[in-house]
Amino acid sequence: MDLFWRQLASLLGPPGLSSPLVSTIASPQVGDRRILLRAPQSLTIARLDAVLSGGSNPSLSLQLRHGPDVSASGTAVLSTPIAIGSSNGGTTTGSVVSSPQNPAVPVDHWLWLEVTAVSGSPAGLTVAVRFS
Repeated sequence: MDLFWRQLASLLGPPGLSSPLVSTIASPQVGDRRILLRAPQSLTIARLDAVLSGGSNPSLSLQLRHGPDVSASGTAVLSTPIAIGSSNGGTTTGSVVSSPQNPAVPVDHWLWLEVTAVSGSPAGLTVAVRFS
């Protein structure tokens, strides 16, 4: 590789996902599943942010999963689903998981989120996944 291109590549940083992956689900319901990505390389989830909007005292639980087959149950990223609601700031400042129990997503695995419980008719759910 030419010296100029190596210098340019070093300025750009390592390859991979550098910005958060953001997904929104309107009127989330139990059983909703949103495929977020197929890992182009081994990834490590560093943080998950989630916030609910609208509805009357909305709350829900969600789980992140990954696996090579999206029709299978996959591997849970969190040991228990994350609960998001007004009781923990999930409708105002959002909920944060900064230490997922199973953060590694192998290359070519799909990453998806699943809504596992809902109450109060939330109008929307926004989730941001950050990688390290």
